[in-house]
Amino acid sequence: MTDLTCTKLHQDITQFLPETAHRYLSHTLSGKPIREIARDVGLHASTVLRQIRKLEGQREDPLVDRALNSDDAGRSNSDTSPLQSMTDALRQLCKPGAMLLYSADAQQPAIVQTRDEGDAQVLCTVPVALAAGLVLRNWMTASGGTSVLRYGITNEGRSQLPKLVALQDVEAAKGDGETTAFTDDVPDRRSRDRSVSNGPGFESPLATLARRRGVDGKPFLKSEHVEAGERLFEDFTLAGFEDAELIGWETPEALDRHYAAAKTTDVRHSAAVYRTLDAIKDLGPGLSDVVLSCCCLREGLEATEKRMGWSARSGKVVLRIALQRLCQFYKSILTEDSAWIG
Repeated sequence: MTDLTCTKLHQDITQFLPETAHRYLSHTLSGKPIREIARDVGLHASTVLRQIRKLEGQREDPLVDRALNSDDAGRSNSDTSPLQSMTDALRQLCKPGAMLLYSADAQQPAIVQTRDEGDAQVLCTVPVALAAGLVLRNWMTASGGTSVLRYGITNEGRSQLPKLVALQDVEAAKGDGETTAFTDDVPDRRSRDRSVSNGPGFESPLATLARRRGVDGKPFLKSEHVEAGERLFEDFTLAGFEDAELIGWETPEALDRHYAAAKTTDVRHSAAVYRTLDAIKDLGPGLSDVVLSCCCLREGLEATEKRMGWSARSGKVVLRIALQRLCQFYKSILTEDSAWIG
């Protein structure tokens, strides 16, 4: 996370908040100059200034304002890690009729679910800072209310749930017993590959293509093709592969990793390694590279076309062919014991 010089009172709060909020608190609470913050995170000073001004405007939301202004907004009686707490909250909000209710008089916001009969059931309570973190990340948005404010999950929030579940599985696969604080670290842009988009509000090439339609008016990608690409991403994450590790799958290192997977005692991790590498071998060179780049590494199509030496706008056609093949691969191995993650 960003190195903060905030007071110790806000340690429990910042673990749920995005990096922009960390910078805001570092500047407003500790008086850290904007230029110094910008140097630490590899951003331009004007970018950090815009982030701070935007977050200042977001404090008009009473929930966000309380989280940034309260010393115990992030404290909870639960022993779960911030990552698990955030995942559990999103899972509850994804249920039909679920919403988060916040009142200034209540100690903590509550997630409730409205039944068909109109009855409301309390699913859980969450720390104020956790709820504010969901709002600041645009995973949850206000939907009305006066004295009692209502918040609902956004499409972006729904899309994050499988990723958080996969991160939990990776954490469990390590087996070190440590809990990891939830973080959405922003890479140092001074050394970052700008061909890869992963900033706030970023959508993977898969999500962008899923909204497009072909000349016949039908969706450019079928839902089953999108699901196959997302499953490969989840398997890739659960297996713990590093960025670009499988680009050029014919290398001996990839084969060594494949055989070494059989030696691990973690069945889920081993299965994810096998599924990922088997899928890459089934696709073959070329098709596997475009799927890895766009689905797993979240590289933009234009950057992939340039790196592979393809003509402009040809990448989406190759990606669709690769996803069709990938979909057939997953169908061939799908059994009752190989349920999808999330």
